[in-house]
Amino acid sequence: MKIHFYTTLPVLLVALSHAPGALAQAERATPLEAVPATSAAPVPARPFQVAYLRIGLGTTFDAYKAYRCTRLAVEYAPMLTRHVGLAGRLVGVAGTPSDSGPFGPWIYQLPNQNYKSGHAEAEVLFYPFGNAKRIRFAVGAGGFAGYYKLNGFSSASLLDGNVVAYQLLSEQRVYGGYLASLNLDVALGPQQRWLVGLRVAQQKGAGGVTDVPSETLTLARRL
Repeated sequence: MKIHFYTTLPVLLVALSHAPGALAQAERATPLEAVPATSAAPVPARPFQVAYLRIGLGTTFDAYKAYRCTRLAVEYAPMLTRHVGLAGRLVGVAGTPSDSGPFGPWIYQLPNQNYKSGHAEAEVLFYPFGNAKRIRFAVGAGGFAGYYKLNGFSSASLLDGNVVAYQLLSEQRVYGGYLASLNLDVALGPQQRWLVGLRVAQQKGAGGVTDVPSETLTLARRL
C-alpha cells in the first residue's frame, strides 16, 4: 500500500504544477476567441474621381491658313465634379501645300514646302448637362504655347503654268495664345468605359498662329 502511494505521489504533484499555467492560458485565450473578427470598412471612392486618356486625329491649318494640315493630339482629362473637368494636351501638326488651296498645280514644282509645329494645351471644360451621361456636351476654354517651322516661298514667277523663278522662305517661331472649343462625346458599352467624340476648336494668339480653327475626331478610355 505504501509503495503504491509513493509511486503515484510524484505523478500527482507534476499534474498539479502544470494545472495553473494551463488554466491561465485557457482564460487568456477565451476572450480573444469570443471576440468576432472585424475588417476595416472600405473607403468609398469619390463619385467623379475619374480620368480619361484621349487621342485625337483631325485637321487644322498652317500658321498663315494657306493649306490644311494633319493634327494629332494626346490628352489626359480628369473630371473634377459632375460638371467640371480639365484637359492637358500635347499636339503635333504637319502638312504640305496642295493645289486645292490658294495655289495651283505649280506649287508642286517648288522644293521643300512644308509646315510642322508642336504645342501644349491646357483647358477647362464645363459640362452643362453632366459628365456621366451617355451623350456628353462640353464647352472648353484655355491656352496654348508651342513652336513651329514653316518652309515656304516669298515669291514665284510663272510662265504658261510653269515656275521659272522663285524665292524660298524658312520661318521658325514660338507662338501662343488662347483657345475655345465645343466637345461632343458618346459613351460606349454598359460600363461607359470608352468614348468617341468630335472636338471643334478655335485658336487665337500671337507669333503667327493668330486665328486657326481645327476639327478633331477623338477616342478616349476611362482610366
